[in-house]
Amino acid sequence: MIDFELYRIFVAVAEEENITKASNKLNISQPAITKQIKNLENQLSIKLFERKSKGVALTKEGKHLYEKLKNPIEELNRIDSQVGKEKFINIGTHNHMGGLIFGQAINQYTLKYPDVNLNLVCEEIDELLKKLKNKKIDIVFAKKYNEEVPNGLSFVKLGYMHEVFIANKQSEIVNQTLTLDNLKGKQIYIPREYEQTTKRIKELTQNANINLKQSNYRSIVRLVNQGMVIGVVTSEYLYDWEWEQFNLMEVKNNIGLGEVEFGIYLNSSNFKELNRLVNIIKENFKIL
Repeated sequence: MIDFELYRIFVAVAEEENITKASNKLNISQPAITKQIKNLENQLSIKLFERKSKGVALTKEGKHLYEKLKNPIEELNRIDSQVGKEKFINIGTHNHMGGLIFGQAINQYTLKYPDVNLNLVCEEIDELLKKLKNKKIDIVFAKKYNEEVPNGLSFVKLGYMHEVFIANKQSEIVNQTLTLDNLKGKQIYIPREYEQTTKRIKELTQNANINLKQSNYRSIVRLVNQGMVIGVVTSEYLYDWEWEQFNLMEVKNNIGLGEVEFGIYLNSSNFKELNRLVNIIKENFKIL
């Protein structure tokens, strides 16, 4: 019996007429696709494709097989997609965004639909959007720095968040406006690599002689409290009591750090469980 996956790969290559495009569509490497097509040809003892200048073309035998397979494979793909996502929603985010900003919506959804598992994937935004585009995840909670939304994706704005420098209230820095010049030589603690704030501050301070060191949020506020360093945080990720207890104060800057949109990124796929989550999120943020 021939593996269904070989037929699925064959149909994708036949429709794209290009190994590279089929590779991107299926998220399978080009060498693996070439090997699988060869395996199918060996098992069927027929030649399915002929190479052309900008891709491949079906042979007569290949066209005959494609006509027989295209509708069944399309239906199986549809069923596989529905079954695979019926009780799972894969969410791209990170702990603070998912917990502090979207936590209430997630809790409401979990209570209302306990049979649906919400799987959180924590990675850098570029990787998350790539996986969203390839439909390896279903939704991304994120800030939006670029006006241009990647092709194939949509963005729903939910509001604004604020990235800020913080210092101890007793520090002389709090009365200054931070510039690239007066930040030189200072120790600045920033969040872990996967957080968008870290990518942003690195871009803004590129080629400047500024000492950036990564740490977690709780460590950053404690170090700032000791008066030793400047911190960079998203203000919404700090609890109200932390500002008072740790003597924190926002410090003005003119390097571009500040207000940024946040919301959800979606791809073209939609299914009832995801649609319900999106609706609950919109209700929480009063988005019509």
